[in-house]
Amino acid sequence: MEIERKFLVDRTPPELDGSGGVQLLQGYLSISQDSEIRLRQAGAQTLLTVKRGKGESREEVEVALDQSAFTELWPLTDGVRVEKVRHRLSLDGDLVAEVDIYSGDLDGTSVVEVEFASLEAAFRFEPPAWFGRELTGDPAWANQSLAVAGKPDKGLEFRLRPGEDPGTGICRIVAARTSQALANVRAAGHAKESAEHVHEARKSLKKSRSALRLLRGVISDEERRDSNERCRGAARMLSGPRDAEVKLATLASVLGDSEDPAAQAWRIALEGEADVHRGDLNPRSLKEVRHSIEEVRRKFQGRTEPGELQTVVANLGRGYRRGRDSMKAARKSGEPEHFHDWRKRAKDLRYQLEMLEPRLSSRFTELREMAEELAEMLGDLHDLDVLGDDLARRALNEESKVRMSALIFEARDQLVQDCLALGRDTYRQKPGKFINRLGEDLRAD
Repeated sequence: MEIERKFLVDRTPPELDGSGGVQLLQGYLSISQDSEIRLRQAGAQTLLTVKRGKGESREEVEVALDQSAFTELWPLTDGVRVEKVRHRLSLDGDLVAEVDIYSGDLDGTSVVEVEFASLEAAFRFEPPAWFGRELTGDPAWANQSLAVAGKPDKGLEFRLRPGEDPGTGICRIVAARTSQALANVRAAGHAKESAEHVHEARKSLKKSRSALRLLRGVISDEERRDSNERCRGAARMLSGPRDAEVKLATLASVLGDSEDPAAQAWRIALEGEADVHRGDLNPRSLKEVRHSIEEVRRKFQGRTEPGELQTVVANLGRGYRRGRDSMKAARKSGEPEHFHDWRKRAKDLRYQLEMLEPRLSSRFTELREMAEELAEMLGDLHDLDVLGDDLARRALNEESKVRMSALIFEARDQLVQDCLALGRDTYRQKPGKFINRLGEDLRAD
């Protein structure tokens, strides 16, 4: 029994510098949905391998071949081969990382695999920071798939692939997005400047939650809510450093290089708070974040859920209707909480259309672009509201506070008008018509 996990490698570790590795030639005699018969030449060694199963745990039988038998069989693998150089690196816990650097049609692609003695050991494994997004359970990244179809289209890693069942595809996207979040959390724990990694991790978690909303009626409500809460909790634990940085950036956009002593005192206070929050990213808290995200990733890794197309369409339509209602509430009340709720719905629309975009016509690409711009503008508006609340709590010169508050209000008022104008265009279709057009596009694929 073979138990292993596979990851992308975005940057090879320094230990590989100057290491020649072992040249591998690998070709396939037979490939089916859950099994393969493979020939491999590793240096002077030639092997025939039979594998059955998928995901972390697979049955494997390996038989040594003499060179003459290999030479006779090798032509039968024509057109279904991969070439790579394998490097072996020692890891903690007597584990070995096998880093494969591909050449030929897969040039520029690198992955790393780690084999384990048990499923429990595989679950406990803490990947090093240089390990990228996990690929375990994604059939498009299996060597047999790479040999047949080549490297997966980068644009489809987080979108529905051709012929992919919507329910299964969205489960794969949840696994891929949470894997991407984990890779960024690992990187944040070792980077001198962690802000960008934290931002990318939080963004991946938000996209995971948008994908989960498309699984309403496909998986149980209990599982969907639990996964959503884990992603939300992990994002909240990462929010302190990012929110502090955003306040500073928003303050600079509103006040510029103001020499007002009160503005300077406010800026210094925010910088101090940002320094404190950077300390939130300690090994203990990051481990807790990784654990929460990993729980979700494992639930969706390699999962097949043949959800009906109409269910996914209805879920996206439900989100569109909620966004339209949130826009109306924000326009009527002008209250920050209504605009913030609208922002979340606009982000969902953007992310969900992005997932389905390969199956949709250009009219939905235009809508997705408008939703993206709208979500950004509503995000800027939210940042102004947070900054205004922060100012109200500060013990600063009252005259300066009034002047700074007026500048924030002026910027906010213009942004509100811009958001409402773009919102009218984004949500101009009635929900029923939106759902019908969405269904037409997806059924025609």
